[in-house]
Amino acid sequence: MPEDTMKKLNFEVPAKQADPGHRQTTLLTGLLILILLGVGADIWISLNPKGTKIPGYDGVAADSEQLKKIALKLEKSGLSISSASAWKEYMVRAGLDDKEAALIWYRIGKLYQDNDDYEQALDGYYRSESIYTIDSIAPEIALRIQECLESMGKFSAMRHELADRVTMQPVSPNDTLVAEIGTRKINASELDRRMEDTIERQMRMMAPYLPEKERHQQKETLLKEFTTPAKRMMFLNQYIGEEILYRMARETKLTEDPKIQDLLKDQERSLLASMALEKEYSDQIKITQSDLETYYAANKKAFMKEDKEQAFEDVKNDVYKALRSQKENDIRQQLLTRLKDEYDVVIHQSAFDTPPPQAETQARSTQTGNIK
Repeated sequence: MPEDTMKKLNFEVPAKQADPGHRQTTLLTGLLILILLGVGADIWISLNPKGTKIPGYDGVAADSEQLKKIALKLEKSGLSISSASAWKEYMVRAGLDDKEAALIWYRIGKLYQDNDDYEQALDGYYRSESIYTIDSIAPEIALRIQECLESMGKFSAMRHELADRVTMQPVSPNDTLVAEIGTRKINASELDRRMEDTIERQMRMMAPYLPEKERHQQKETLLKEFTTPAKRMMFLNQYIGEEILYRMARETKLTEDPKIQDLLKDQERSLLASMALEKEYSDQIKITQSDLETYYAANKKAFMKEDKEQAFEDVKNDVYKALRSQKENDIRQQLLTRLKDEYDVVIHQSAFDTPPPQAETQARSTQTGNIK
């Protein structure tokens, strides 16, 4: 091909012509994105002016006073673990001195112990002790540490704990040592106190049957019986036997058996229910001599023997038993009625082949009225 002809040929690819409409669309899209981003930022700032961290959420706490209120509310609601966590966060933010921190750690230890988390409870107690010694709570902390170790079955650790501590309650030079269980020392004063507590529990069980004066006399008689060396030795052997069997049960993890745990829960429920009733009776029942005489005068026939009327003094204890039983029944029924409403109790009578509530109440009233 001639040279001049090749010079005339152009092999370059022609540049694409810009589309004015496309350029305008791209620009509008970019502006729209910027506007949306700006509006979103304004909304976020208006809703959360302090930044992206929200107090009390996602690990970012409110101020110390708010945390203290939260901890107290959780504690009051019986939420021990959550309350303990709130108290820990409060300590981080409140800038407490050593004494204040020691008190809070002691409080945290009690919350964990109430929740049966003895390991965490010990952590709280030991931290409290190490930070600052508070004389007013030091004996309580020492006692609670022993309780936790005992509940965990750590009797070896408890023995070392007792050995390393100064005795919490100094023993009088005249107080005789009567027994030892490892490093645990039992003195005559403790033995006497435990015997009296045992007798007092027995007397409370006799409350429905004896007037207060007679109960005190009976208690005094029992205490005198236990002053003899033979009785004291018998009680001491019984107490030591129970203590070492209890320790063995803890060390062998008997309390971890599900059947044992269920049994303990049932016994705890029954005991607390009984104690709650006893407290109501104690608070509300006050029977005077005049009450007894009035009740006897209105119900003489109920106390007749062989169709003969009995003198008041001869049946006084029977009168007391009958009057107290009536008062206890009234208090119990009123209390249970109130609690059923309070706890929204619903009993589906249709599920049982029983008389309707009205007939059941009448039957119960008839039985209560038949005093023999």
